[in-house]
Amino acid sequence: MIQVINMFSDLVKATRSFRNFDPTYHLSDEVMQRLIELCRYTPSTANTQSIKFAYACSESACEKIFPMIGWAGYLKENKPPYDGNVPTGYILVCFDTDIAPEIEIDAGICAQTIVLGAMDMGIGACMIGSFDKQKAAELFNLPSNIKPRLMIALGRPKETVEIVDIKDGDVKYYRVGKYKHIVPKRTVTELMLPKLK
Repeated sequence: MIQVINMFSDLVKATRSFRNFDPTYHLSDEVMQRLIELCRYTPSTANTQSIKFAYACSESACEKIFPMIGWAGYLKENKPPYDGNVPTGYILVCFDTDIAPEIEIDAGICAQTIVLGAMDMGIGACMIGSFDKQKAAELFNLPSNIKPRLMIALGRPKETVEIVDIKDGDVKYYRVGKYKHIVPKRTVTELMLPKLK
């Protein structure tokens, strides 16, 4: 049991928001569908299973998606992806409002499951809420009941992401050179509230 916990802990620590990808690494329909299938097994509010997914993994489709995304909002310069190091796949996480209202927690559970599953296969990911949802709906030709919520960019990572403790309350991530991304995180002490006695 301890070994399984350590393996999961390592997977969580390795699963970062990557923003530079190897453009020569291609994702297949099979891989994209396997990642989406993982969401069949996740918890769902009242078991509604109202989250739906669209995906793209061809070069031409990815070229259409890339311009509608807002990358690395904290960075004003040295903003990735660089030099064509763009994602080679995308999964669009959507609400099906014919099944249930927009249930944010279910979208989050599914998105986290996808990025963990991707990292387990050696595929990096970045969950993105800052994208043109109307353009995405038009591009994917979605019916009116399907509402885009998150875009997950995918590909073989071409950078390292390092976690550091927050200093002076500053949560903004930053770059060291082109291919090292530094992400300040709160310590576990800061996360914990007093235990109930």
